[in-house]
Amino acid sequence: MLIAVCCDRGAPGSTTTALALGVSTPEPAVVVEVDPYGGDLALRCAAPGGRGEAFPPTPTVLTLASEARTMHSPGLVASKAHEFTESTRIVPGHFSAEQAAGVKTWAPLAQALRDSASRVVADLGRIHSSSPTIPVAAAADVVVMVTRPEVGAVMHLKDRLERLAPVLANIRNAPPVIVPVVVTPKRIAGGVVDEVGQMLAPSNAAGVIAGIGWIALDPDGVELMYAAKVGGKDARTPVLRSAAVLNDQLNQAVGVRAYPAPDGGVA
Repeated sequence: MLIAVCCDRGAPGSTTTALALGVSTPEPAVVVEVDPYGGDLALRCAAPGGRGEAFPPTPTVLTLASEARTMHSPGLVASKAHEFTESTRIVPGHFSAEQAAGVKTWAPLAQALRDSASRVVADLGRIHSSSPTIPVAAAADVVVMVTRPEVGAVMHLKDRLERLAPVLANIRNAPPVIVPVVVTPKRIAGGVVDEVGQMLAPSNAAGVIAGIGWIALDPDGVELMYAAKVGGKDARTPVLRSAAVLNDQLNQAVGVRAYPAPDGGVA
């Protein structure tokens, strides 16, 4: 399963949401930083060992994009990823947009991500209908659009979805599956999701919106997550608990069976 996480303007949390989705799923996952304008996931995440080292400078998404042009293997993505937690690996992005100048097309990478044997969460950063990484969004089983609950942000999201949906549909030859996700404190999440749903209901893209999700605004939990402290009591932080629920919502949006909870219920 390929999940593409992106945002409309600025940086309202697509990278944090992508990482949270990766570490909160019960199956092996690879988080890939596919922002063509550069990213800093390798600097923000703690390498295994707890000694504060940064990830090695290679491989990065550019390594993966290069090899995807000639190599076709379900294990390719995971083979170019760094260990982060016991079940989550990371393919960090490059640091600057200039480094990606040699990538003429991201389509081979999109195919590699889609064909991966592991669950893949791709952080595309800011996206628009002419973004270089549109092929990745089009290849995704579900596109997560991260936003803030402010009226202005949601209105910009509405406009972006109306422009983006037909572009993705044309590439896919099928309508995309899009789940807008709001970053919000847990205590008001229910009301915020309802309000955002009402604001997006009149959108021309309403037909491809498969529900509204949310991810907890939880600075302390996010700090623990980037430090790879995601087990035991650390797995119960608001950001990871909300991400686990969101993962289940995304599975249902694309018709994947929900994860069974330990007690026989639904996670």
